[in-house]
Amino acid sequence: MYSIAICDDDGDFLRSFGERISAALESRNLAFRLSSFRTPSSLLRAAEAGERFDLAFLDVMFGKAEGLRLAEIIRRQKWETDIVFVTNSPEFAVASYDTAPLHYLIKPVTQEKLDAALERFLRRHAPDLIHFSTSRGTLQMRVSDILYFEIYGHEIVIHKTDGGRESCTGTLKELETALPSMRFVRPHRSYLVNLEHVAKIVRYQIFLTGNASVPVSKKLYQKTQDAFIEYAGGACHTLTL
Repeated sequence: MYSIAICDDDGDFLRSFGERISAALESRNLAFRLSSFRTPSSLLRAAEAGERFDLAFLDVMFGKAEGLRLAEIIRRQKWETDIVFVTNSPEFAVASYDTAPLHYLIKPVTQEKLDAALERFLRRHAPDLIHFSTSRGTLQMRVSDILYFEIYGHEIVIHKTDGGRESCTGTLKELETALPSMRFVRPHRSYLVNLEHVAKIVRYQIFLTGNASVPVSKKLYQKTQDAFIEYAGGACHTLTL
């Protein structure tokens, strides 16, 4: 479960921004706990009482640049918290670099910018160990060891980066729901592909590392292309249209 904090002295913004973050995470089928704070000191008290946050959205200005000072305390205490600054002005962007923020958002925050910040956070924290039910019991694998899943007959075949194969029960739809959405894409009704290993997309074909390839349906081509671009942070390895 991800623990997320929002710290802003604007109550209306706290409520609406929290609702947007909740909706974005729920749409990704992720478990999370969201906490809102009106002052840096209240967030700090919660942290000093033992509460830890994976991600904190911090306003820079609370009369003075107290958001920056709170970020400095977080870094000095070595709490493992990613920080996203949310502010009305970009003037503190350079000063914030010393606290190594994950992102810097300018109000009003567009959904596109919020999604980009969340995707950057989720890529850094996505779980790498997953479990599958098989005829032999429970199989544990690292997500990074999976090239793609394929429906083959009445079973799901897991194609691995080392060239090996495993099989598991269930459906691709169930897998698509359970796996981290920012790491996998469904380019075809019979395949679910790990974006980490996509080398390039040529029309209606995904080429993976190790010379493997899977088809892309015409209906899902644009969605697949968009997912690849988003995963790569807007800079694909190779993208041929």
